[in-house]
Amino acid sequence: MSTFQVVAVAVLGSLTLRELIVSFTRARGRGMRLARMVVWGTATAAILNPGLPQALANLLGIGRGADVVLYLFVLAFLWVSFFLYSCHLRVQRQVTQLARHIAIQEATRGGE
Repeated sequence: MSTFQVVAVAVLGSLTLRELIVSFTRARGRGMRLARMVVWGTATAAILNPGLPQALANLLGIGRGADVVLYLFVLAFLWVSFFLYSCHLRVQRQVTQLARHIAIQEATRGGE
């Protein structure tokens, strides 16, 4: 095992352990923590066995394992971008509604 593999697996293992500990202490957000643990586990498996991305690429009919990783990251980036944009729009609408509500509550009649 190379130095990179040792360091990367140690970091990913500590991240996974942290997610696991937090999931036992907090019930909220378990789905996202589970998704992160799956990502950390997949990254660990790919680092420990570099042939796995190539095997997946061959299975999907893609030339190289690095291309599969790139495609997955591009798709994940697009999904996250759309998700964050929709969250941003939702927050903007909520702030607008809140500002309208406050303006109506604090409005005075005429020149009073």
